Amino acid sequence: MALANHGLLFFDEIPHFPKTILESLREPLEDHQVLISRVNTKIRYETRFLFVAAMNPCPCGNLLSSTRECRCSELEIARYKKRLSAPLLDRIDLYVQMAEISPDDKPSVTSAEMFETVLRVFETQLHRGQHALNGKLDDREIARFCKLDAASQEVLDRAVTRFALSQRAINKTLKVARTIADIAGHETIAKSDLIEALQYRFR
Repeated sequence: MALANHGLLFFDEIPHFPKTILESLREPLEDHQVLISRVNTKIRYETRFLFVAAMNPCPCGNLLSSTRECRCSELEIARYKKRLSAPLLDRIDLYVQMAEISPDDKPSVTSAEMFETVLRVFETQLHRGQHALNGKLDDREIARFCKLDAASQEVLDRAVTRFALSQRAINKTLKVARTIADIAGHETIAKSDLIEALQYRFR
């Protein structure tokens, strides 16, 4: 985690990691630091990394397949998913369910276009006066930079009740919505930006 500071940490097949390692991610993902305590000393490492993880929908990997049969029982699938605790899942900003590839699949944007978009959004955030990019904003900065219009605030209020969002989940949703708004060129987070951000929450 310390070596990944200012970089990317990728966990492939995340449910297969030991529980102790998975739970040890909670502090670095929330506080951006890890504290190592020994008898006579304490060492603090910065952990401002981008965390990415991948997993199958079930142990055999075929649960969502339209061409292959899933061999897992409901109990096996439940045990597989239960390896990831709710507090850990609550600390992850985006959840994307991937579909099977098709010969007809075509990219909607090129890598060069995506690169230009990312640079533009980074510049937008820095010109706004932020000391950190959207994903690393603290509570005070979220209140300052992640402003909602009336329609988007109403959507958020309904989502809090419907999905039982924690304060952590609300803050993460606002930061994702702020980035979506930046991509769209919106100065204030619009209703469409917030709805899209809510679609990326774990449910």
